[in-house]
Amino acid sequence: MEDRSEAYDQFTGELLAWKPRLPGNLVLIDTVDSTNRFVKALAERFFEEESTPPAALVVAFEQTAGRGRQGRSWVSTAGRGLYCTWLQPLPIAGAGGSLEDQLGTLPLLAGIGVCRGLTGFVEGRAGLKWPNDVLVDGRKIAGILIETVVGNGGETVALIGFGVNYDFGEAGDLPTPVATSIALEAGNRPSRAAVAARLAASLEAELGRAGDVEYTLDAYRRCTVHREGDEVSCRIGGETVAGRFAGFDDGGRFRLRTSGGLRTIASGEVIEA
Repeated sequence: MEDRSEAYDQFTGELLAWKPRLPGNLVLIDTVDSTNRFVKALAERFFEEESTPPAALVVAFEQTAGRGRQGRSWVSTAGRGLYCTWLQPLPIAGAGGSLEDQLGTLPLLAGIGVCRGLTGFVEGRAGLKWPNDVLVDGRKIAGILIETVVGNGGETVALIGFGVNYDFGEAGDLPTPVATSIALEAGNRPSRAAVAARLAASLEAELGRAGDVEYTLDAYRRCTVHREGDEVSCRIGGETVAGRFAGFDDGGRFRLRTSGGLRTIASGEVIEA
């Protein structure tokens, strides 16, 4: 890999070139512990001053304590991936539905946005493993972590953190044995900035449909890698449950047909796709 400072300068220059296609509020950080932690602290400062932060995209070149779902760490080596958090005030202006509906559709729409943003780089092979891991031919290329922050006056913002493996694997250094990266999957590797711009545009478009439950469920079903009848295992807290996938319910919850009957899972993760 090229010298770190040169790689960072190149990334900065590329992002500035793509600036017209990126959100107006773009924050680029060299090194941070976690983009979600950084944005959470930023939102809390706004709330302390009795104001609501605007929508923004924060992109880090490196995270020293990147986080994934279920409290796991996210490998965030300098320059090897995209480490981002989208800050979204709620309710989303211009989107329909109640705040409750917007919050309910947000995790699914975030997954749809990242999945659709990546699919053009990997020849249409990106798909969602419930709830919102992005896979390419069964191997994980991106993950999403969503949190909310509520001010004393009830003001609410969503932190949509997403990490994308960019050039991991070129030297046999994949974060996990079941991971992959854009470098390994893309026919013509795009620049990091091009990926960031595509993801930002895709995510922004999907968030504009927040609260539209019918659209969200239809789009999510189109993106999912799961097919009814597939044998899967789900981790629910400290419990692992096996069965056959029985589709999603009207709230996007995962339905699993087990030996004990049909089970609807609101929170958890599929550990075998």
